Amino acid sequence: FNDEVSGFDITQESGTVNMEKLTDSDYTLQDGNLNVKDETNFNAENFTLEGGNLNLANGKTGELNADKYDLQGNVNLAVDVDLANEEMDRLTSENFNYTDGNINVNKFNLFSDTSKSSARVNFTEDSTLKEHVSTDVTNVYGPIYNYAVSYDPETGDFLFNGGGSHSRGYNPAIMASPIAAQLGGYLTQLNSYDEAFRNMDMYMLMTKAQRNALKFKNKYASADSNLIYDPIIAQNEKYTGWVRPYTTFERVPLKNAQRVSNVAYGMFSGVESPMYDLGHGWDGIVSVYAGYNGSHQAYDGVGIYQNGATLGIVGMAYKDNFFTGLTANISSNIGEANTMYGNEDFTMLMSGVASKTGYNFEFKEGKYIIQPNMLLSYSFVNTFDYTNAAGIRMTSDPLHAIQVEPGVKFIANLNNGWQPYMGVSFIYNIIDKTQFMANDVSLPELSIKPFVKYGIGIRKSWGERLVGYLQSYITNGGRNGIGIQTGLRIYLDE
Repeated sequence: FNDEVSGFDITQESGTVNMEKLTDSDYTLQDGNLNVKDETNFNAENFTLEGGNLNLANGKTGELNADKYDLQGNVNLAVDVDLANEEMDRLTSENFNYTDGNINVNKFNLFSDTSKSSARVNFTEDSTLKEHVSTDVTNVYGPIYNYAVSYDPETGDFLFNGGGSHSRGYNPAIMASPIAAQLGGYLTQLNSYDEAFRNMDMYMLMTKAQRNALKFKNKYASADSNLIYDPIIAQNEKYTGWVRPYTTFERVPLKNAQRVSNVAYGMFSGVESPMYDLGHGWDGIVSVYAGYNGSHQAYDGVGIYQNGATLGIVGMAYKDNFFTGLTANISSNIGEANTMYGNEDFTMLMSGVASKTGYNFEFKEGKYIIQPNMLLSYSFVNTFDYTNAAGIRMTSDPLHAIQVEPGVKFIANLNNGWQPYMGVSFIYNIIDKTQFMANDVSLPELSIKPFVKYGIGIRKSWGERLVGYLQSYITNGGRNGIGIQTGLRIYLDE
């Protein structure tokens, strides 16, 4: 209950009391929870502490004064700490009497940080009280930094040591938007490039003879019994539509940060043009696409949900066994982070361009194909400035990142129309560090370490209108997890 008391002797044996004001009274705390709303309005004549929980963490520092303190048992105490001014809640009295027990400071509400590597904050100068104070807390968080805490009974001071260039020296809550920019922003962009080039990848699973049949609108001669007819080949003058859902489950050990659990999911769809003769033996296709992107990151008690959309265009060109593609897109994400301070919202804008190039080396009339390839991309990720749930102003420079992904694919064209394949690639990033500021404090620059991706897949045609595929991959190194992707491509009537 909430109460204002004057001129009474009170014994609290249990329950919770939210004390607004107390004057000219004796107070005995035996058990339960006593929450003091304002230390300056709590003036007990005799304050007896026999047990229970005394909570002074009301968002500002102050002195809880009594004419006399009697410590007769073990009491838990929660306090506010202002590290910037090296002040904290204190128990003050001209007369402190000790019978038994101890005051255990089991909660520190740090509402400011210190720019120093350590801070010493006095809790009491009473020689009797100094000896009967302790803490079982070893680690506390300020709005920005993480601190190791200890108590010095010689001086009655609490010592706070913290800060550092690595994210372990920071409150996990302050790292929410930098981590979201890497895993929900940058990785979303990287996935969008894979989705943009997927049709080109599926097209280049075919043999040169199959692709020539598409170009010249011919079915295969019966003499080419080892080659597989693809029904989509007959529809090369029509538009095709495609849809592809995906999901990823992984743990990402970010450089300069902790390991983060990341789950991504979404779906891309688009429309692809007929194949055009570009001259000099070149053919080309243009596709426009849109996608929904969702993701969830979790680490050290922080959860982040992100949802967004992508719009893009991709052009693909082919000549004999050589292929190349170029895509450009723009995306946006809306993020919500749940931290120890509450919920906070932020918005990201992403864009980028990517190219993919490769060549097919065919063996046994195309039954087997080895395809070296290279994907290069540039990504831009901007997190708009906002104030987080702890009241810290978060600002950032845009992330500019370049990714290089050399790889090789092994393809088989089977007589029954199935096209199994497997591939491996090595991915590393250049100038991909995030630069965030919390008020005037520069946060650690996060980045994704190089990793290897390898996987398998299979493609199949059904009837005269439908082609589908299913593939899965595993990542190791800077990303550790598994991804699953599937898709359908269908001929569209005019």
